[in-house]
Amino acid sequence: MFSLAAFARLAGTLLKKRVLFTLVGFSTTLLLAIAFLPVHAESALVQQNNVECLGCSSRLSVSFINDVASGNVILVGLVVADASFTLSSLTDPLGSTFTHAVTSTNIPPPTVYIYFATLSTSGAEVVTATFNAAAPEESVYIFEVSGVTTAGLENATGTGTGTSISTSSSVASQTGAFLLGIVGTNGFGGTVTAGSGFTLSPDNSGIGGTYAQYSMSSVTSPTNFQASTNSPITWAEAAIALMPN
Repeated sequence: MFSLAAFARLAGTLLKKRVLFTLVGFSTTLLLAIAFLPVHAESALVQQNNVECLGCSSRLSVSFINDVASGNVILVGLVVADASFTLSSLTDPLGSTFTHAVTSTNIPPPTVYIYFATLSTSGAEVVTATFNAAAPEESVYIFEVSGVTTAGLENATGTGTGTSISTSSSVASQTGAFLLGIVGTNGFGGTVTAGSGFTLSPDNSGIGGTYAQYSMSSVTSPTNFQASTNSPITWAEAAIALMPN
């Protein structure tokens, strides 16, 4: 027969075990909840290249040094002398479907386009832009980017004259997004400085009439893709933000 004191000790022991079990169960539930929270990867620039010409034909191609990987996104920035020269097709040997994202046009020239495609296969990549006619100036920029999705992308445009370049509307971006701005100028060969948090792409042509700037999580949201030049120019800018997946 239990005494009152013995009963009290037993009840206390059972209560402690129940509290411990409850805490363990709560901790397990909390860990499981944390484990299933969505985790966004950060974008990464895998490789890039560009080509520019003066007195061009109606077709301009640019390739990557290394093979591209299935699932990554290809961004293509195009600049032509003015709006009378339009893009007829954009193709590659991998059968990619390029989707138009944004166009920015200034009068006087140039006109700037950005297209994108998600790679369905891996291999050697050559992007060929075909225009309706041979233009005085053409540029093609290509970027392979990993860790991004084309769903929910945002874009912006800007045109103007002067030493300050900036999109006319800002875009929102998550931490880890890939941001790209393509700028075309009216025959400008001077110095261009990328905006804060952006990196200027190498100009492989040496002509200097167009340029690209990009950022990976270095710019807080929203951004308007600012840049500057060392003398007044006429310019047009197209910009895009790809969110991390």
